Amino acid sequence: MDFGLREWLIIIGLLVIAGILFDGWRRMGGRSKIRFKLDRSVKDLPDPEEGADLLGPPRVVGRHERQERFEREEPSFDEDDFDPDPALQMPAEKRQPEQVGLDLEEPVPVLLDPLAASGVTGKPSKPVKSREPKAPIQPKEPEPAKEAAPVEEVLVINVIARDEEGFAGSALLQSILESGLRHGEMNIFHRHESMSGNGDVLFSMANALKPGVFDLDEMDHTRVRAVSFFMGLPGPRHPKQALDLMIAAARKLAHELGGDLKDDQRSVLTAQTIEHYRLRIAEFERKHYSMRR
Repeated sequence: MDFGLREWLIIIGLLVIAGILFDGWRRMGGRSKIRFKLDRSVKDLPDPEEGADLLGPPRVVGRHERQERFEREEPSFDEDDFDPDPALQMPAEKRQPEQVGLDLEEPVPVLLDPLAASGVTGKPSKPVKSREPKAPIQPKEPEPAKEAAPVEEVLVINVIARDEEGFAGSALLQSILESGLRHGEMNIFHRHESMSGNGDVLFSMANALKPGVFDLDEMDHTRVRAVSFFMGLPGPRHPKQALDLMIAAARKLAHELGGDLKDDQRSVLTAQTIEHYRLRIAEFERKHYSMRR
């Protein structure tokens, strides 16, 4: 008789089921034996009444015995090991909280003893001596303003109009205001460290013709033939930067309104002239640096 795959799978499945059933029967048989042994051991135990007689009545520990046991376990200290605070030895009813009054008019001491202030030690704290109020400080009188140092060097750049009638006053005012100059002392224009007109004066601009001043009320109806930019030494804190700003303002004015740049000798302002101005500044700084040393 030939067996196919299906028949073999059925036979193998039956064998597996039989093995599982046999293993379960074997395990259940072992548990029953253990249960039987437990039942026999329980039957052999004495009755509860007899066990109570063997153990005896429970012992009640009194309060006095517990106190003695606690004292034996707790480490003891000698009285010489520490100095109790007298304030702590006072009865509770005698220790009343004290409120210290505050004297707002008394000056506060600058330094306090932290041990005395905390009150931890039993030693009496020493009274803190209050400082006597000092006499009010008299306001110092304002010192007179220091006189400006005399001018030793003056660097000049002239701007002369090509038109014989001169620069229009309104156009001139607009150009120099854009360069940061502001009308101020001596009725001339000044360039300060700040564009808003604050800080030290870097350089100034005056009318090249007498009397050398500008009337703001008449600027719109005035023609200016030439102007002079000038910077004095000692003057600005950074004279080289101030010179660059003055050259830029003069060039801007000459370019916008049609003018020629001239030096202090009314000669054409060239690159060599500007370099000569820089050398004069460097020489001035070197001389004053050696004098300070």
